[in-house]
Amino acid sequence: MRSLLFFLSICALSHLYSQQNLLSYAGSSGRDCFYDVTQLTDGTFLVCGYSEDLDWIDPQVPKLQLVVNSNIPNSLGTNRFGIILHLTADLSSLIEVVHFPQGMVEDVRFMKTNSLPYQPTGDLFISCNTADTYNNDGGYVIAKLNGNFVNQLPTQTEWVQVVWAMSYAKEAHPWDVTSNGEVYYVSGEAHGYDWSAMYCLNQNGIRKPVENWRTHWLTNNSEWKGTPASANPLGGIDDVMYSGIVFKYQNRCELRSWTQADFDQIMPDGNGGTRKGKWPADFLFSGPCNPSSPSSLSPGYNGYSPEACCPVWGASSITIDRRSNHVYLGMNFKSYYNPGNTPDFEPAVISFNNEGEMLWWNRLYHEITPSGDTVGSIPDQYVDALAIDYSNDLLVVGARSHGNNTENLWEGNTIEANPNALGFQNQFTGTNGNIHESWLGKLTLDQGILMNSTYVAEYAESTTNFGAPHPDPNLDGWPNPNDGWPNVNTTRLTKNNMKVSSNGDVLIGAVGRRTITTANAYQKMVKPFWGGMSAWNSFVRVYNSSLGIPKYSSLIVGEWDTITQAGGGNTDIYGVFKTAQGIVAVGRHTADATTFIANGNSIPTINVPNWGDSSPQGESAIIAYFKADNLYNPGDSIQDQQSNIKTISQNDIIVTPNPGREEIIINSCLNGKIEIQDLMGKSIICITKLNPSISINTEELPNGLYLVRLGKSVVKWIKN
Repeated sequence: MRSLLFFLSICALSHLYSQQNLLSYAGSSGRDCFYDVTQLTDGTFLVCGYSEDLDWIDPQVPKLQLVVNSNIPNSLGTNRFGIILHLTADLSSLIEVVHFPQGMVEDVRFMKTNSLPYQPTGDLFISCNTADTYNNDGGYVIAKLNGNFVNQLPTQTEWVQVVWAMSYAKEAHPWDVTSNGEVYYVSGEAHGYDWSAMYCLNQNGIRKPVENWRTHWLTNNSEWKGTPASANPLGGIDDVMYSGIVFKYQNRCELRSWTQADFDQIMPDGNGGTRKGKWPADFLFSGPCNPSSPSSLSPGYNGYSPEACCPVWGASSITIDRRSNHVYLGMNFKSYYNPGNTPDFEPAVISFNNEGEMLWWNRLYHEITPSGDTVGSIPDQYVDALAIDYSNDLLVVGARSHGNNTENLWEGNTIEANPNALGFQNQFTGTNGNIHESWLGKLTLDQGILMNSTYVAEYAESTTNFGAPHPDPNLDGWPNPNDGWPNVNTTRLTKNNMKVSSNGDVLIGAVGRRTITTANAYQKMVKPFWGGMSAWNSFVRVYNSSLGIPKYSSLIVGEWDTITQAGGGNTDIYGVFKTAQGIVAVGRHTADATTFIANGNSIPTINVPNWGDSSPQGESAIIAYFKADNLYNPGDSIQDQQSNIKTISQNDIIVTPNPGREEIIINSCLNGKIEIQDLMGKSIICITKLNPSISINTEELPNGLYLVRLGKSVVKWIKN
């Protein structure tokens, strides 16, 4: 029997598309992790994260240390390198590595550009974790780099903003960038006593006024509450240093109605029901708030009161529509619900225009049902990710519920604006209560009306009450989540790294237990009726645009024993990206905190590149590129402005030093005409190569990024 189950565990890890897929470790024997991944205009990739040393990178690969003209507080740091790797389009080779000075930051956590997805790469912005004291603004930093790896290799930061952050803000880095290079971000803590607020940075990285926000700090160091900002009594907009949205109710009136008329408004809730109050915090209070004399009398109309112990609310996600520069904020409120005096967290998604005026907000569940019943939603609920579906003008929301109740996050088949909608997993099933289940929803950008939704709740180990097999053959015989009443188990989305394809498909990374995998998956879960045990696992999944079915779902986890469950539960997936051929995912294999020995068993690596490893060397970084026929979408390719450029391996043509200054040496088995071109393809130097090695004087060239072309092969070279 044991032999049979072991065989089943091997079968569960099938490897389709083996000639195309890539799954590899990277790093040294220390601690290494990849956090985020994005594709550039020329088809190459950037991957960011941290490494304790850079010795694992081939000496031939150029390494450039960023110049940072700003003090970054990291006195409690662990002496790591925050790194950005530049990789070829097939991930087979490292082109160059850009890194912070060792110990300056803990990592590079997120990368964003001010361009739309699948359009030519714009300016490059990053955030990095820091480790420092409360008094020294420990938390994270946001920085703009002076290059995006396409037009110019970044050599320094243009500006750096230090962000004091704890809890939600520290864990999730809620920030995004507009098309014109302004950055909205959250600073502070969540559900504590101190402070949290959203601010906006101008193109130079300096906090700026926002006309229709309600809190403003003036040049005389006073604080003024009112709108518009230009109406402040000190002297107009020139006397406003910056504005903010303060996530705190104590002695404040933020996100609350200031008039009785606004407080009494009965408004549609976005899914056939209604709610009371124009602003998302009104439900906690028994009346409007006067900013000149703030009050916080409660409970509100449906039984909720603010949590007295923790006046600071929790802001967790920001995304921006780069066409309109409208800002979308995800957050929740710590509260008590009566009857029963039950502690609770209640969510909200809020839309603001580019002048800071609130356009709409959505609770993600009914407060007054379509039948007219006023209800509460006792499960804790959170917003973990937001993204824009540009092809369908929808906001994608990744939320989570801790527990179940009669009224919970909206079901996938009871959508007022879309009566024929059917989510892949319409609702929270089973009898388990103390678990976290994730949810995806799509709301209209202009009004916040629900159009599609599905739960993301993987099956619990040893559950029964399954329904019939799903009729889609790509679901590989797995039970249909909308049949039966099986128990589900905790399933958490990766925070703030959900991506949307050019046609509206939604890509997530997540953690689950008996995760449903598709027939085209690289690594499959053993099905419950085979008798093998599951293991906690990280997985990647692509839902179709309507959230009705997964097109691809694969595990990325150590190969576990299906009798003892040992060997799995040892990976984290932090970043994902949809390409024209498939999906790229990055993360880490965890290690013991004391011995630094890798936990569990190895993931099933394949097509390991020359810069990677087939097994973990401790806490090791992970990178995967999974391809499948039904994931192919040419609309998910970057618009290549230099489509004739082919970047090749360093073994085919080697340019040293790189970066260089007065002279370069070109080594290659190829002979013929060598051209050094600028990025527009203009030939700057042209010389014939007849020997394996040739030197070229480059002293007169201006500093910048060049293309060294030999025949059909091209490599990038930096003059500095």
